[in-house]
Amino acid sequence: MNVTLLRALSETATVARIGSPLPNAGEGLGGEGGRCRLNLAPRPSGWDSLSTCENWSRCTAPSPQTPLPRWGEGNRSTFFLATFTLACLLPGCSHNGPTPAVGQKAPGTVENRVKESELTRVKLTPEAEQRLGIQLAAAVESEVSTLSAIAGEVMLIPGKVLIATAPVAGTVHFARGNLAVGQNIRKGEPVFRLTPVVSPQRDLRVTFEADVQSTKARLDTATQQLERARQLLRDLAGSQRNVEAAEQEFGQAKAAYDAAVERRDRLKTHPLEADVDMVIAAPATGVVRQVQAGEDQVVASGAVLVEVADLSRVWLRVPVYAGDLESLARQSSVRVRDVDGQGPTRQAVRVTAPPTADPLAVTSDLYFELANADGRLAPGQRLTVFLPSRKPGRKGIAVPTAAVLYDIYGGTWVYVNSAPHEYRRQRIELVQSEGSSVIVSRGLGVGTQVVSAGAAELFGTEFGAGK
Repeated sequence: MNVTLLRALSETATVARIGSPLPNAGEGLGGEGGRCRLNLAPRPSGWDSLSTCENWSRCTAPSPQTPLPRWGEGNRSTFFLATFTLACLLPGCSHNGPTPAVGQKAPGTVENRVKESELTRVKLTPEAEQRLGIQLAAAVESEVSTLSAIAGEVMLIPGKVLIATAPVAGTVHFARGNLAVGQNIRKGEPVFRLTPVVSPQRDLRVTFEADVQSTKARLDTATQQLERARQLLRDLAGSQRNVEAAEQEFGQAKAAYDAAVERRDRLKTHPLEADVDMVIAAPATGVVRQVQAGEDQVVASGAVLVEVADLSRVWLRVPVYAGDLESLARQSSVRVRDVDGQGPTRQAVRVTAPPTADPLAVTSDLYFELANADGRLAPGQRLTVFLPSRKPGRKGIAVPTAAVLYDIYGGTWVYVNSAPHEYRRQRIELVQSEGSSVIVSRGLGVGTQVVSAGAAELFGTEFGAGK
């Protein structure tokens, strides 16, 4: 729009000449003494057409050769209109921003840039390679199985936790002095001795005192009869048979008296306890989980005394995202390892268990059973379960696990044998671990020779800490 208006103005008026002094007050702008004239004639042929505002320097016309007429009132109005229009349009012809100066320096520069593919190369002599124990292995193509590594929780099998209870009310005594939680115990091994508590009878003390007096009188009589029979035998007036009968009666009377005295004395110290003990044995072979009774503690009938857990086999609860349940293969056996990747690999068998799920985590639980003969697995322990998927596997590059190095930021590297006796550190990206090998997704090609032994020594050599 601005260019169109300028073209229209250029058709009607041209600035012929701009001088320094303006006409006097008594003279008009078109007077003889004026230096500024306005030509109302058509645009001379020497003018260039206005194309863009950037070519404003070309917007002045050469001095016309024809004489300029005097200004009238209409000419003065046209001049003012043209001046006002140009004043409004000229600000829009500037650039949006300042033009940078020619040769201006950039605010920042990077010097001595080193690409990762041009890292330091370590060159060793054959003697140094032998001293560091350098060994090479070729990166081979391998099929990556689509396994899902999910952490599972070890738990006790329901029904494998047995408890021993008190059959009657009584006082508990330890059958073995070193009974403690965590000990292994065998089925049938004595754990407690239980002394039952008897119900008190009416006038029990009086009855026991009467028994003591009665048995004492009988003992006194038997003692006199025995002494008399022996005296008659010495006087040759009695027989040996009478002496033996008197001795038998004396023994019975003494035993009855001793029992009566013991019952009376026991009533004074333990008035409600029986005079017999019951042995409480371990209900199963396993680990003592809880001991809920102490020495000389009085317990009620049916009270729990000890809890024994059978840990020879345990369950593994694996929470799986609900959206992945259908993609998992329904295999009866899976591999299980410690969460740190160390330790033996175990085999777990799928079992049928009550359905459980976590609505907050959007997971459903799968249950597996595995052997625990060595007792290393404890309830609540976490294990990594490798669940196979129904999806087909993909290709990958396998290298030995010993070839992989980790920097302080968790980056993974290997040393590549780029030339004879020359080694270059190469960044790789791991997918998963497969036994003694790791699967690399990128960074290596098939057949690339990597350092499988002595990688840590090369790392120390590169950074000045090697042998």
